[in-house]
Amino acid sequence: MAEFVEKRCQEMLPNLEQMEKLKLFDKSEIRKIIKKLKEYEYKIQRHSKCKEDYLQYIQYEMNLLKLIKQRKDKHGMPQKRLPIDLAITNKMNSLYKDAIIKFQNDIRFWIAYMKFCKHVHFHSNIDNMLSKMLQVHRDKPKCWHIAACWELEENKNVLNARQYLVRGLQIHPDSQLLYIDFLKLVLDNRLAATFDTENTENQEDNPVSTVTDDSKAHFSLKMAFLIYEQAFNHIKDIKFIIELLNIIKEYDNVEQLEKRIICDMIREYAHEPLMWDTMARRELQGLVQPGLSDTPMEVENAEQTSLRDRITSCNKVYQTAVKKIKSEEIWSLYIDCLLEINRDLRSLPNFKRKLLKTAMMQAHQAKKLKEEHYLHWINMLNADKEHDENVRKKLDEVLSGAIEVVPNSVSIWHARLSHLLQNGLEKEAYAMYPKVTEILGEKALPLWKMRILHAQVKSTRETEKSFEAALQSHPEIAKNIKPIWLEWLVLTKGICAARKAYKNLCLQPPTSLEFHKKMIALELVQPEIQSEHVQRPYEMATMQFGTDNTSIWIDYIKYEMKHGDPKRVSYIHERAVKTIHHNLTSSFIKDFSKMMANPDSIK
Repeated sequence: MAEFVEKRCQEMLPNLEQMEKLKLFDKSEIRKIIKKLKEYEYKIQRHSKCKEDYLQYIQYEMNLLKLIKQRKDKHGMPQKRLPIDLAITNKMNSLYKDAIIKFQNDIRFWIAYMKFCKHVHFHSNIDNMLSKMLQVHRDKPKCWHIAACWELEENKNVLNARQYLVRGLQIHPDSQLLYIDFLKLVLDNRLAATFDTENTENQEDNPVSTVTDDSKAHFSLKMAFLIYEQAFNHIKDIKFIIELLNIIKEYDNVEQLEKRIICDMIREYAHEPLMWDTMARRELQGLVQPGLSDTPMEVENAEQTSLRDRITSCNKVYQTAVKKIKSEEIWSLYIDCLLEINRDLRSLPNFKRKLLKTAMMQAHQAKKLKEEHYLHWINMLNADKEHDENVRKKLDEVLSGAIEVVPNSVSIWHARLSHLLQNGLEKEAYAMYPKVTEILGEKALPLWKMRILHAQVKSTRETEKSFEAALQSHPEIAKNIKPIWLEWLVLTKGICAARKAYKNLCLQPPTSLEFHKKMIALELVQPEIQSEHVQRPYEMATMQFGTDNTSIWIDYIKYEMKHGDPKRVSYIHERAVKTIHHNLTSSFIKDFSKMMANPDSIK
């Protein structure tokens, strides 16, 4: 193996020496390149092959090629291909081929090799490789798609692309990707163009034979019908059928195919909300539209139909849909469409908003309105209540109903409680908090914070009651409220009240490091720092969290060195080493040593 590797590297040597003569690389760089090449060669020559070795080797060669280009630019050399460029490109080509042979089941190598060949203009290599790829990966529709795209976009060979798609669909009759490719190929008139060419060649034998645009269009449409029929028969998926409909919508003279797809959708997928959503949105766009019956009919063109009429027709389809399909999904699609319509209120603002509000009320009464739609509706009502007193009653009704439909929504509870508090109904709002906490658990924390902030505006007594209620509500909520409670006590009643509260709460579970840190911070901002009161929260923090947290010990030591008694440092250090988990001991000792080596940084 060593001899083989040496031989490979020797083959590159003349080209590398040329790079040195051109002053693109110096001697040390050449040595590093040779060393790196040897490393990669040894890796790929090992008995057990590894994908990553090939990928890294290819990436190294690619980076080397880029570096050569950069050096040429730097030295103002013409960007013509040098022997070393070709040698590296050939080497990458060889590596890709070896990797494909050894890891042929990994489609990534095939695709990466195609991209590489395209980049370096080795097009003939791809032509040879496509058939091999399809022999190995004929079970993957994407490979047939790749082959067809290559023939179509790079080789401009429509017939070969068609052949790949036909063969691919014979093996994968349920491949959505291949049907879409084939339909686009046909509708782009590319096959019709080949049909045109073949007929033109026969005109010398038959002068009467002529090919018109109409005949080409007829050929394309006929092929599109055949492809669609196969797709519809093999794939029973409303989303796919809608995708086909959206594709052909971009082409001209396909009204008959549009009607066929829509009639099939109505017949086969009348139970699907997406079908009704598609039909309604087509009404909105003023597109060719068979009716929701077996008899097709056409609506007027979008330009000829007024916006109001199109919105009305769209709304009628949705109204029919929600009567036939009583699901949250159809209501959601309906509301989403109306919300989109309401984004532009430059025209028909009252009409659009009325339709939206009516639909939301209907969905609310059917208990099918989603949380996000309730929130949008609540925001609309909040904006309207400033101008209309009756809207407040409506808002009360909506908020009460929303809670019943979506009881686990923090946002809706927030809107409900905020509405009550803003309207002076504190008693009613506060009475709901036990139920809210029972339903939401610790997620009710923002609601408790809202209550406390509201109470602070009212009175000290009201605030104290809210804090006390929060501390008794839920363990996780209490844990988060404790530090806020201490800070409020200091600001309103002084440090002594905070010390008393801390003493009562510091041992009550669940314990919180932030609670102890808050007490320490409050003690340290006092005009006169009293060590006994600062040491208490430090002692509690190290006792409860000192096993897994080294920073609290470091902070404690810093405090003693700066404000307390430096003689206690060795005692705290000894306790820390005994208490801290053995996995963290070395980290603590290292931090302690750094701190003691530079004591001035503490002060």
